Amino acid sequence: MGIIESYCDTSFDDHLVDIEGINRLPWVGVNYKDKKLKTLVLGESVYDWNPKDPSSAERIADSYNLRKLHKAHAFDFKRNSRFVRNIERAIYSKKKPTNEEKADFWNSVVYHNLVSRVIKTKKHRPSYDDYYFGWKVFDKLMSVFDVDQVIVYGLEGVKIKAFNSYFKDVGITPVQSSNLEKVGRSRPKKFILEKDGKNIDILFIRHPSAYFGWKKWSAVIQSELGRL
Repeated sequence: MGIIESYCDTSFDDHLVDIEGINRLPWVGVNYKDKKLKTLVLGESVYDWNPKDPSSAERIADSYNLRKLHKAHAFDFKRNSRFVRNIERAIYSKKKPTNEEKADFWNSVVYHNLVSRVIKTKKHRPSYDDYYFGWKVFDKLMSVFDVDQVIVYGLEGVKIKAFNSYFKDVGITPVQSSNLEKVGRSRPKKFILEKDGKNIDILFIRHPSAYFGWKKWSAVIQSELGRL
């Protein structure tokens, strides 16, 4: 795993493998520990793009699968993977961040997918139970990584309902719950959770993979979160 270790901090792995239900280890930037404000970027799903290939399921089941994929998408700077390129534009508020800026961002954050179950195709959607279980794992990750702020990809109602239900069930009531000003047809949401003795900002934004006006979303991120 030399290539992964040179891009990804593996020092948290002993704690991560003890978390029930975590089947793909999160991406952890090599500079994450040094950041004053610790940021987790929460994606959504993994798809089986080659269901007819017998080796596809095996690759996805690999605990390093997310790390391998993220390295391939985020650090191939010419690759136009919108879920990484658009969030970079929003973070830096520029159409063409430099390769150094792109690398600096991904070296500074944790990236994880909320839904652990492999989704068949983009036509299929995660269920309420998928999201609820995902928030359960996410709850543990916040403690492992001492998270200060979170960017959540996607504003689906069922995802937010599962978020509210899970944290209500474990006795964590948001210190703040806000519906922010609309961005186009989307309304970002922000929650502040008190956990491990501090407040954690959790910002839900439109998924950056499609129809993502990065200039407007940049203004939301910069207004609602600390400097990344």
